[in-house]
Amino acid sequence: MASHIRSLRVPTTIVALIASVATVLATPAFGQSEEDFTPVGYEFCGWLNLGEGTWTYGDPEDGAWLRLFARDMTCRSARRNYGRVRYTQRPPYRPVKPGYRCRTLDSDYEYGDVRCAKQGKSRVAFRWQTGS
Repeated sequence: MASHIRSLRVPTTIVALIASVATVLATPAFGQSEEDFTPVGYEFCGWLNLGEGTWTYGDPEDGAWLRLFARDMTCRSARRNYGRVRYTQRPPYRPVKPGYRCRTLDSDYEYGDVRCAKQGKSRVAFRWQTGS
């Protein structure tokens, strides 16, 4: 082995920690309590039944889902604001809401995490996560 290449030995406790975090992240949203998936500082505002367009606080049915959160605003306002979000017409299809700055925080195959913060009052925000 070349002298400039060192052997990398990772302690087993770090490997176990990484494996447990990966397991938690891979766990589906169903059957979890709202404290398990609500981002810090946000209030859980419910699940959107994408088939019927209705909101519920109970676990969603299997399939596509959307969960909504609010920070320094009511859930009613967050739901109304979410309903008024539009997307740009060309790729990468960014969310747009007048008076808010929307950012895609995370995006993966069949998953999205988006936050819209009020311009000038960044603490006032709503956020949603989608998946299937």
